[in-house]
Amino acid sequence: MRFVGCSLAWRPSDAKDGTSCLVVLDERGSIIANSFAASVGEIAGAVGGYAADRRGVIMGVDAPLAVPNERGTRKIERLLSKLALPAYSANRNMFGGEPPGEALLAALRGIGVEYTDYPLRRQRRQSIVVEVDSAAALKVLSLERGQGGSDSDPEQRLRGMEDPKLRKGNKEGRAAAIKGAVDILWNTPGLRLRTGNLAADLSASENVDVSRVEVASTLSHADLDRVCSLVEGTLAAYTVLRHWKGRDGSAVVGIGDAGSVLLPAGESLHARIAEECRASGIPYV
Repeated sequence: MRFVGCSLAWRPSDAKDGTSCLVVLDERGSIIANSFAASVGEIAGAVGGYAADRRGVIMGVDAPLAVPNERGTRKIERLLSKLALPAYSANRNMFGGEPPGEALLAALRGIGVEYTDYPLRRQRRQSIVVEVDSAAALKVLSLERGQGGSDSDPEQRLRGMEDPKLRKGNKEGRAAAIKGAVDILWNTPGLRLRTGNLAADLSASENVDVSRVEVASTLSHADLDRVCSLVEGTLAAYTVLRHWKGRDGSAVVGIGDAGSVLLPAGESLHARIAEECRASGIPYV
């Protein structure tokens, strides 16, 4: 099995560059490859190559994949915000009626990868794609690494933490936030950032070792965006791997065309998510 995380260039502000990033994990949680792509066609081609001759692929895309609302926000976004988790703000109007996630799903269907709102655990020989939220995943991992104070209530601890600001602010603030995110990834059990086939050349088109890149305010915003995409892709790949393995906890919030997000979530956080989903009438697993 291969687990692919995609940091999709989906925001209107991404239009100038439009470069997306793919990160690939094996079943042991080791990063075995990553690459950059300039179009949904290139993404689908790369995913097809990574999945070739393997026993299936599960892909997590860090972007809105189902956007039914013309304006405002999706129900899933409002629910995550209530839980102090970062959420996309997406509607069809902001994309001129055609969200980039839909174009990606169409390209992925062309290579046999189907959208789902519930990836089955431990089942090989499946080719599916789900929506994830890397900022929310990073905040959950920070919670699990002991951040957010000593309160036993995970929601209150999440409220005591700032949302990740990897793509906002000046270069000094962004560099510090990205370095903090890399440190969280480095210390996440079941994830191995450093493997022999990756190198610290940020300008390379593939196989960049994000743990060895010197992240500093001297980097340009474009280079910081590149590192940020590697971090987001890694978070997306880890989220689907964690769910497939069935360890440490995860939650599927929402359903199908209405918007569905897969999140890492331990037992206590999952219970709080379930409580809010029931109150809001939103399906969950």
